[in-house]
Amino acid sequence: MVDVEEAPPSEIVDRLLWRDAQVMLGRHVTADRHGNCVWCGWNYPCSARRLAERADAVSRRPWREAWTLRHDLNSLPAAMTDRGRTQNYRRYD
Repeated sequence: MVDVEEAPPSEIVDRLLWRDAQVMLGRHVTADRHGNCVWCGWNYPCSARRLAERADAVSRRPWREAWTLRHDLNSLPAAMTDRGRTQNYRRYD
């Protein structure tokens, strides 16, 4: 997992988007023995993992693309992202 307190690499255009992507990538990091995400319980790679990978890539692109993805990320309901979660949450036991 990447420490989000460290300075972002020099090629990062949107630091906030990059930092959010690193947090989500750190949570949705791997699959369990059943092929489900260890954080959310969805089939791996889950939609949050794919979104975080996209956000990580876009944070290095021109600001217009990063702004568009940040808008997409913020328009999703909190249930579909990691916003507001303070502990490890499994969708199913």
